[in-house]
Amino acid sequence: MGVNQAELALITAVQQTGDSEALEALVTKYQPMIQNASHQYYLRFFGPDEWQQEARIVCYQTCLLFCTQHDCQFGAFFKLRFHNHMRSLVRRELALKRRADVESISYDSKLGEESLPYDWQGQGVFPEIIFWDFAHYLDTLSYFELQAFRVAVHEAEVDATCQRLGCTPQQLERGIERCRIKLKRFLI
Repeated sequence: MGVNQAELALITAVQQTGDSEALEALVTKYQPMIQNASHQYYLRFFGPDEWQQEARIVCYQTCLLFCTQHDCQFGAFFKLRFHNHMRSLVRRELALKRRADVESISYDSKLGEESLPYDWQGQGVFPEIIFWDFAHYLDTLSYFELQAFRVAVHEAEVDATCQRLGCTPQQLERGIERCRIKLKRFLI
C-alpha cells in the first residue's frame, strides 16, 4: 500500500516550509491514534492539551524524518514514534530520582483541604503536631548554635549577631551548618 498523495503533499509542505496548517491537518487525521494512546499511558498532570502538544511535536519531527521517495506508510511511522515518545515520558516520570516529585503531596491537602491559619504578621502558623518535639531540638543547640539558627531563619541579622557574639561571619556560617546537621539527625 503506497503513500496517500494528499498526505504526501502535507508532509512535503511541513518538510519544506514548516507549514503549520499542513501539520495541523496531519495531527487531525491521526486524532483517533492519539486518543487511543492517551488511554494507554498515564502521565501525571497530562491533560488533553498536553497530549495534543506532544502529538504536534512528534508529528513535526516525524515529517522531517520521513523519506517521501520511499513507498512506505507515514501513519505507521508516526504511530511508532508517538508510542515510543510516550513510553519515554512514562519512563522519565517513573525514574527513581523523580520519585519524590511523583509521590509528593501538598501540605494543604494533608490538612484536609484547609488553608493554613495566619498570625497577625501574615506568616503561616503551623499546627503543633508537626513540630511537637521542636523544643527538644532547640534544647540540643548550644547558645552559639541557637543564635546561628536565628540567623538561618532570618530572625536575626548576620552583622548584629557577629558583633554580639564576637565572631566572624565564617564562624557563624559554620554554626549554621552545625544546626543543619543536628536538624537532619533530629528528623531521622
